[in-house]
Amino acid sequence: MGIGNCGRCRVRYLEGIPLPETVERRFFSPEELRDGMRLACLHRVSAPCRVTVEFVQAPQIQIVTETGFPSTGESAAGAGLSSAYRIAVDLGTTTIAMQARDAEDGRVLAEWKQMNPQRRYGSDVVSRIRAAEAGKAGMLKACVDEALTEGLRSLTGTCGRLPRPEIFLAGNSAMEHLLAGLPVDGLGRYPFSPVTLEEQKVRIGGRQGMETDRYDLTMLPGISAFVGADVLAGILAVGMRRKQEMCLLIDLGTNGELVLGNRDRLFCTATAAGPAFEGRSGSEGTDMIAVIGELLEAGILDETGLLAEPWFSAGIDWKRRELPGKRVHVSQEDVRAIQMAKAAVFSGICMLMRACGIGAEEIGQVWLAGGFGYFLDVQKAVQIGLLPSSLAERTKAVGNTSLAGAFLYGWRGGREEAARIRRICTSVNLAEQDGFSEMYLSHLNLHREDETFFQ
Repeated sequence: MGIGNCGRCRVRYLEGIPLPETVERRFFSPEELRDGMRLACLHRVSAPCRVTVEFVQAPQIQIVTETGFPSTGESAAGAGLSSAYRIAVDLGTTTIAMQARDAEDGRVLAEWKQMNPQRRYGSDVVSRIRAAEAGKAGMLKACVDEALTEGLRSLTGTCGRLPRPEIFLAGNSAMEHLLAGLPVDGLGRYPFSPVTLEEQKVRIGGRQGMETDRYDLTMLPGISAFVGADVLAGILAVGMRRKQEMCLLIDLGTNGELVLGNRDRLFCTATAAGPAFEGRSGSEGTDMIAVIGELLEAGILDETGLLAEPWFSAGIDWKRRELPGKRVHVSQEDVRAIQMAKAAVFSGICMLMRACGIGAEEIGQVWLAGGFGYFLDVQKAVQIGLLPSSLAERTKAVGNTSLAGAFLYGWRGGREEAARIRRICTSVNLAEQDGFSEMYLSHLNLHREDETFFQ
């Protein structure tokens, strides 16, 4: 059984129609519910019935491997391979990306990427934790083990097998716990306690007695239950601890991780974004944000997030202005999901600035990390209030910082730098902050936020 989170497993009951669950009213109009539309994950077959499958295709997510890490720009195809290289792995909730980089100059020699096969157990971290608690922890570990082994086999086949390749992996706390075979119960409920946040060694592969497919990984340490090794890697990648000016790192995906600070102090937090930024109803999150902005301009959507009739019930198929051949379906639920996610991120930024005791004018640089940030139109994000308008001109997309930071961790004093980052980084639990709920509610509307947002 599922929890009705993504709304994609749609079926139509022709006979034996069950009563709808409350959550299904978020995805279907009253007419569709009367016509037998349901979410398959919420209903067990207990009596004879006939159904047709009407699943919504998952959005095609572009897996970003581009990083801001200096490279010669040469690839394995055009440059001679050195005798030593290191492999960096970004184990994300949605995607997996790997790069083999020259151990001396850091140039990219080869790369590999695919969707995280754990998605079959749920699209977000909470769903994976629940699946693990339901007895599927071994299956969650095994499917990622198999995917990582395939990727490493591909890279070592391209770059040449080393006796003991150095492999560094960064992921959020849940992904690393599952890969290491550690219990995730403590990550799923208050007070949200991980088994460990320290560096771990994990051996994968070697199935069916094949020693040549056995690999030893070093998993980067994390910062807190919600701010994991992938964020630590991001801080390493952008050189945040070496900056005198205050800087803001924003990594948006199924979770939204935020880090604010400089070489002297760092504050970090995480917000729940759900599937909003990675796409619902078969559309990418960046497309959804752009279309919501266009609907606002057209008067079809108001600032409270309400679609005008006749689109409130059935949604609207909107043709992108900048991409005339592309249509995006937007439902009322899609709009609400974006509103909740953007309010959480915006309020998280506010809370970190409050913790630092600074205003927006004191932030010199904003980095947008991850695949969502890489393709995000900053001006569209400002239009709906996802990002403060006063920071728009200081915002830069930096690609996959988790991947870049995983390499840096094993290169030229990276471990020591990571240890210093962890010492000066304070994790902020938003749920425990006075005024967060009020701030969140006040930023649900879809409009630009000016420089007074932090007051």
